[in-house]
Amino acid sequence: MKALLKLLILGGLIAIPVLLWSYVPFQSWTRARVRAVSRAVRQRRRRIAVDHAEPLLREAHEVLPSALAGRSVPVEQGLTPEWVVRWWYAAQISLPVSGIFLAFCAYLAWNAQEVLTWRPPPTDQAPRPRSSVDYFREMATALADFVRSWNWPGDAFTGLRFLIVVMVLMALFPLLVRVFSVVAQRPEHRERRARDRSRRRGDRSHTDFSLCWPVVALVLAAVECGREFEKLNSEEAGDDVPKVSLSTVERVLWQAPHVRRGRARAHQRRATVDHIGRVVGALREAEARQDSDPKQALQDMAVMLLTIAERYAEGRVSHLLDEEQIGDAPKVVHREGLRLVALGGVVISAMAMAAFAGLPDAALTALLPLVVITVGILIYRDKGPTPSQLRDLVIPR
Repeated sequence: MKALLKLLILGGLIAIPVLLWSYVPFQSWTRARVRAVSRAVRQRRRRIAVDHAEPLLREAHEVLPSALAGRSVPVEQGLTPEWVVRWWYAAQISLPVSGIFLAFCAYLAWNAQEVLTWRPPPTDQAPRPRSSVDYFREMATALADFVRSWNWPGDAFTGLRFLIVVMVLMALFPLLVRVFSVVAQRPEHRERRARDRSRRRGDRSHTDFSLCWPVVALVLAAVECGREFEKLNSEEAGDDVPKVSLSTVERVLWQAPHVRRGRARAHQRRATVDHIGRVVGALREAEARQDSDPKQALQDMAVMLLTIAERYAEGRVSHLLDEEQIGDAPKVVHREGLRLVALGGVVISAMAMAAFAGLPDAALTALLPLVVITVGILIYRDKGPTPSQLRDLVIPR
């Protein structure tokens, strides 16, 4: 009797929501209430974002005009202010979530021994679970036995039938891609894809937190340049020189192509990285002039930082600065120190393994340039050696 009563209560708890949701006016009322609450929450978050972004934008409007020296750089116009507000809008969700995630990671690290050594309680009925090594060993053994059992030609064809089917499908795949590409260009299909993308995108707070941060970092650095410029105009000669550091700006610039554009083809990615290396070189050149011509250096840095911020927001990651702004600044290679360490470590390890293998000295002498060339091309793909350099390395003069 008690079991029947529990089943009736459980069925009622399940049936009531189902019946209510099947009632069309209730669905409309629920969706209207959800939309109203979501709209109110978004408006509240928008006001909070504007309130938090306003001090930075106000300070930029106060200190940057004197540092820009009449140059046409967007401070209040353009996309930069809106992207600062968007970052604060996204930070209201992303910062608490990141804090919870970091706390969870800290908990796992603190209790790593208990987490890694935990095992379910043994039971007599449960069989011993097979490991992945046992699974792959059984597959390899079964495949070898299957191949040894072939009797040419009938059984061999049966065994290779799957491979033949795969090859046929690979040949048909380009044709299917062409057909679907043509069909996908119909207006109704384009409209449906646009609706699906907008529905999936929804609230972009989780992406705006990382997407808009480079703009915020660039504006912060530009405001710091403006403050230092005002301090130079108000202080007497002999006071401290400005010490504006652009290390944070460099880090966000190296990550800008991946964050702003996403995946790209190899040649497009190389062109973008090459341009960003020249932009970083121009910023370092202006940063180094703080000891010789601080006012001009601060003005140039403020102009370049605001230009980069605006063009990043526009999506022009391959044209963050004009050629006249970059000038003759040397191109900077990303993480060149780590690349040199990796190159030296791999070359030394390869030569040590060859020596332990018992290769003669003549073979080691010929192997060294080949190892250096191969590893150098793999690590410095964008700065590989030229054919003449390869010839001089392999055939020394």
